[in-house]
Amino acid sequence: MIKTLFAFVILSITFLSCNPMKKNLMEDIADDVKEVLISGSGGKAYLIIKEEIFQATSKSDNGGIRQITGYDEYRISSYNLNTGRLSKRIPLGDREENECTFLGQTEGKLWYKSVDINLGFHARDPENLDVIVTQEMITDKNSFLKDNLSQPEWNSVNSYYGFDIDNNMPMVTDNSGFVYLIEPVSLKAEKTTESIKNFDYDHNCLSGSMKLDVNKSIYLKGSPRSYIDVFNKEIKDISFLKGEFIISSNILSPSQESPEFFAPYKLEIAKYKKDIDSIEKLIQSFDTNPDKSPNGRFKENNRNYAQRNIGYLRDKIKYAEDNIKRYSRNDNYDIITKDNGVFILSQTDVTDKAKIIISKVKINSDSTLTLSWQTELQNIYRNPDKGMDRSSFEVVFSKGDPNLSTMRAVSGEGMLVFLSMLNAVCLDTESGKILWSRELK
Repeated sequence: MIKTLFAFVILSITFLSCNPMKKNLMEDIADDVKEVLISGSGGKAYLIIKEEIFQATSKSDNGGIRQITGYDEYRISSYNLNTGRLSKRIPLGDREENECTFLGQTEGKLWYKSVDINLGFHARDPENLDVIVTQEMITDKNSFLKDNLSQPEWNSVNSYYGFDIDNNMPMVTDNSGFVYLIEPVSLKAEKTTESIKNFDYDHNCLSGSMKLDVNKSIYLKGSPRSYIDVFNKEIKDISFLKGEFIISSNILSPSQESPEFFAPYKLEIAKYKKDIDSIEKLIQSFDTNPDKSPNGRFKENNRNYAQRNIGYLRDKIKYAEDNIKRYSRNDNYDIITKDNGVFILSQTDVTDKAKIIISKVKINSDSTLTLSWQTELQNIYRNPDKGMDRSSFEVVFSKGDPNLSTMRAVSGEGMLVFLSMLNAVCLDTESGKILWSRELK
């Protein structure tokens, strides 16, 4: 009885101010990640991650039922994309008092809205995370926003501040509910009738299908080994154990989309413009070459017919341009390399301790496939909860409350960064070589 009581007391420790389980916000490994993005500054690229630290106030394990209570703190880390080394880290602390909501990024600027009135709406440098655009700088450029920017609670910032990814501009709201786009260089505000749009950073980075361009899709089919269906043609000579396409966790801007995505419409537009040029030259020849041009009523009928054709072709151009705009406004997450390559996540075997394999497959112009490379991630399990085999005792007495299932993927600068089990791995997209890997600490 005494031993049982003693065990119960030990396993039900309440962590007070001298809490030995309190984590160092700036040095300990993260418990979870929020937004992950690649951003540039001064010709260099950085991996920006908002990291969550869980501070436990009590932990217990009663009959296998684990109970953990506590609160979250946050920090923002900037890692050099080429080396994985920590460039700068800043503490944010408790969300209710210091929430700093990421809105979006423009060239050399990360835009945030902080509930701290001393920061408010601002932009940071990706390398050192210093504030380079203050709220005061913005209101100085737009006097009508001085003391007039909305001040929402931490949990409703996304209702009043956002980012227009099509125009690549942050969005703010005044106290009357009017929305403004902020030009990121001049800082001038322009009123808009658009609703607030939010940057999506936690999209599921695994998918069973992708669009290569506006007309063509590819799929992964089959179980347990998956093969690629290319434009309704099943190719089974290359397969993957429980394969899924890797897509971006973040919504992609139009500038990040594959240059080939709109190729069918752009080719149509080029052809129609060429046809219009030919018809206009023909019409011009009616007047410049009177001996060869039709006379009288026949000449006028030909000119009218040619003009109608030009009008028809211009309508076709507008239709293709409207389709490009329409698709540009659709949420796009598909990662496609310049050589028409896609990435696939699969696993080494069917056991609980199966590791992750990342493969690159090139979709050739003749609808065949080329397996460019495959790379096994040694320290990342496909099913972390099963693969790690951590006892309840270990979990109760460990620091924090790590979420090992969060998965993120981003791509840029010829690199693919994959995050899982609170580890980041950076791969060269040409060779599949692991350039660096690190824990988020």
